[in-house]
Amino acid sequence: MIPALLSFMMVIPAQALCLLPMCHQFRRGWKRTILIMTALNTVSLPLAAFVTWHFSLDINYVLLPLLLVFFGFYQFCLKCPVSKSLSTFLSVCALMAILCNLTCAIEASMDPSIGADTLSVRSALLQLGVNALAAGILAFPFLKYGSRLMDLLNLQKIWFMTLPFSAVLIICNLFIRPLKYETLFVNNVFRSFLFSIFSFLILWNLLCVIYYQIVMGVMNASRTMERVRMLEMQESQFESQQEYMESFSRARHDFRQHILTMKNLYHEGSYSRLGEYIDEYYDSLPSPETKQYCPNRALNALLNFYAGKAKESSIRASFRFDLPRKISVSDVDLCTIVGNILENAIAACMDLPEEERMLSLSGLTQNHRLYIVATNSFNGQVRERNGVYLSLRHSGNGIGLNSVRASAEKYHGKAEFSHNEKEFHSNVLLVLE
Repeated sequence: MIPALLSFMMVIPAQALCLLPMCHQFRRGWKRTILIMTALNTVSLPLAAFVTWHFSLDINYVLLPLLLVFFGFYQFCLKCPVSKSLSTFLSVCALMAILCNLTCAIEASMDPSIGADTLSVRSALLQLGVNALAAGILAFPFLKYGSRLMDLLNLQKIWFMTLPFSAVLIICNLFIRPLKYETLFVNNVFRSFLFSIFSFLILWNLLCVIYYQIVMGVMNASRTMERVRMLEMQESQFESQQEYMESFSRARHDFRQHILTMKNLYHEGSYSRLGEYIDEYYDSLPSPETKQYCPNRALNALLNFYAGKAKESSIRASFRFDLPRKISVSDVDLCTIVGNILENAIAACMDLPEEERMLSLSGLTQNHRLYIVATNSFNGQVRERNGVYLSLRHSGNGIGLNSVRASAEKYHGKAEFSHNEKEFHSNVLLVLE
């Protein structure tokens, strides 16, 4: 029973690799998560070893249901979608399948008379040592770069795209696993076996790196587009401000002539005509198009931009923001959240008659929290799946709402969306430093 127990303990390094990228995704904090997994291992590993030993079963027959139990508890401990957890879990399983064959190659060179199904303390300790060494080498990249992927990438389709790759690696490594080590030493089979193992290992590492680079490139491009969008809106507001300044300059240049005209009307006693002239002059004065909604210049430019779009679309819009001049949330993230909310709200209002179009947005800082609340009218039509709103304009999730959620989670906050028959509600909470 001891060799079986040591063999099942090889899953502990795999569990560590699965948990490291999820350091910001734990539902109950990392301490409780570790306690839950430790309690699960304390019960399940000895039980699996006893079943394997008592019924003389192949360890793989017990390992598969054990992994399913581990994945169930793994997902239970996380607040992220199943796409992220399943992608991470299968990727680590693929790595462990490769390392299992690597252990077989090492053990075959030591004792060719046994096989991969042979349970011994030496083989179990060797497998545990190889897995622990790999987990130690990969711990830092999984923690630093893996957690960054988990925090930034929230498109489930992209996560699901990694599953076939991991599944193929697992199947291939199960297929080449030698039952008897002595067969490896016929002709050049051992060399081919080693070549296959290291090829799979290099391929797994390369694809992980390439996947990370591609995703980060896409995310950086998205941030660049957000910055360009902010600059375009600021440019639009700057041009509007320039036009106002030019109009005001012309009005100031003509002010002397208007004063002379009003003076002559006064001396002539044409008081009614003077009153009409003053009213006409007041109406002709330029009014500023840019309003001061908040001290943050980038956000203020964005709010003015969408206020103009709302006015053009005959939407009754109300914006109120109580923000300090400096805030720990970056301008890009703040404008991403507010911009996506307003973009979706204006698009939803356009499906209604002009008299029913309404939009309100407010922001408040209190107790190191930033609360953003928005309400807009809409036609009552929504698509939902598992509590997640789907886009009505294309297949899949609403990209704007996903972006808002990702930005909120980046600041340890959350974004919630709800609706009734006539109104759609957006509530965002950000934790400030």
